[in-house]
Amino acid sequence: MDLARDKNGKTEAEFLRDYDVSQYFRPSVTVDAVLYRTLSENALRILMIKRGGHPYIGMYAFPGGFVEKDESCETAVKRELEEETGISAIPLNQLLTASTPDRDPRWRNITVVYTAEVDDNIRFAAGDDADDAKWFDVRLSGNTLAFTAGGEKFDCTLDIVFDEFGHVDINNTKIVNRGQCAFDHAKVICYLLNELKRRVK
Repeated sequence: MDLARDKNGKTEAEFLRDYDVSQYFRPSVTVDAVLYRTLSENALRILMIKRGGHPYIGMYAFPGGFVEKDESCETAVKRELEEETGISAIPLNQLLTASTPDRDPRWRNITVVYTAEVDDNIRFAAGDDADDAKWFDVRLSGNTLAFTAGGEKFDCTLDIVFDEFGHVDINNTKIVNRGQCAFDHAKVICYLLNELKRRVK
């Protein structure tokens, strides 16, 4: 049987032999885990870690990190969640992929976000590069997310945009004042709240 050849006369084996991956831009891939409990239509209790390193040192983020060379995103998010909180064996579901070009100040990082609704009595402890881990009650009022954890409080203000299908448009929603919420995680919370509301309808 003749081997199929492309317009340059190469077989697939020849094409792969000569393929130059460096000719394309290669972003990094990260994963995030949003563990939450529904409090009301506009409020969630969300497990967040306090970042121990740059960027956004001292601010709060979802447990997560970089996908390693030989990992799937599903394996990476389970590993990162356990490393940073000690939590394992939680069934996680993919929520969205966030790829806004400026979402991470380090580099072009695309993140796959996973969620799980859990009992907030679950045991956890900050580990790896997390300085702390705690539950925040997060309430959306207008364009403001109010974060409360014991005596710690801060607000995050956004300019929320919806797409033509009624989803929060992650790419065009803007963070006006991030408070102590790192990266684009406030936008992800708005997205999750809206999706949960849509499921009930």
